[in-house]
Amino acid sequence: MLYATGMLTQNNKRNLLEYSLIAANALVLGLIWFVAVWRFSVSEDFIPLHYTIYFGLDRFGPKYDLFLFPTLGSVILGVNLLVSRVAFWGNYLWQGLFLGFTLLEEVVLLVSLILALLKGLS
Repeated sequence: MLYATGMLTQNNKRNLLEYSLIAANALVLGLIWFVAVWRFSVSEDFIPLHYTIYFGLDRFGPKYDLFLFPTLGSVILGVNLLVSRVAFWGNYLWQGLFLGFTLLEEVVLLVSLILALLKGLS
């Protein structure tokens, strides 16, 4: 309704930006959890944990280590949401930047999880 009439106020724009960044963070974190749970159910007991360009796969571990990525992502998101609300209260620029960088961290975690799983398949 606000979009149709063109009466979107500055405060509503700030709230929309904040909520859309939180929703994007939650979506990426949900994808991380989905990939980890899906691969856990079909993985062998030991999975590759580390890859170097010189030696290839050089460290293996239990498949429970797949949950390191989503757990770390959940902790990062929770702490950053708390810091964003408490430390940057009323400063919408820093809240937006902090949530944007949190989204970047979550995307990096998702990409690293997918690349680790793809390298383990080859």
